[in-house]
Amino acid sequence: MTSIEAPELLREAGLRVTRPRVAVLDALERTPHADTATVIDAARTLVPDVSHQAVYDTLAALTQVGIVRRIQPHGHTARYERRVGDNHHHVVCRGCGDIADVD
Repeated sequence: MTSIEAPELLREAGLRVTRPRVAVLDALERTPHADTATVIDAARTLVPDVSHQAVYDTLAALTQVGIVRRIQPHGHTARYERRVGDNHHHVVCRGCGDIADVD
């Protein structure tokens, strides 16, 4: 996703285009299956002053409208991904906790 596609995606979902929302979408494109802390760090590369609360609120809004999928493997923190158009499963490494899509 480019920075041009993010605003259009947000508008189509009925959301206002804000710098934090664009930064969170960009972060999720760059870091699939990211937890909230990772999303915050990645979003801050584009919007250095974005607050934790803004990221949490953005993730909730994006999840609610279906732009982002929230996954929470048993015993792990919630993760977020942009791949939402299909029904796929995830595999979690027991050693390091990494998550991968299973097609």
